[in-house]
Amino acid sequence: MNRNYINLDLKKTTSHLARLVHKGSFLRGNPVIMERVCGNRNCRCNLLGKKHRSLYISKNKNGVRKMIYVPKRMEGEVKAKLDVYQKIKRLTEKISEINYRILDIDKKEDNV
Repeated sequence: MNRNYINLDLKKTTSHLARLVHKGSFLRGNPVIMERVCGNRNCRCNLLGKKHRSLYISKNKNGVRKMIYVPKRMEGEVKAKLDVYQKIKRLTEKISEINYRILDIDKKEDNV
């Protein structure tokens, strides 16, 4: 692969990552949908078996998993911030792979 193309790809990816990180609008964690029964005998969850669904963020810190409840009114915003974090992870991985390719090219050039 052409080294100029690799450098251009690295530059674009790094720039995209910098824009996402600069905004600071991301959350680390994974969305988890929990289903539960509320306990009200007249509720649809007891009568029809349709459980109540709610969104939680699964977050791991120092080896301890924590589940954080997300209120309904904030679900869209929280999902968007979790998606941004996943994009940041993918871009970081892509930058790492590009740098591995650059190192491989450098090794091949040194052996010539």
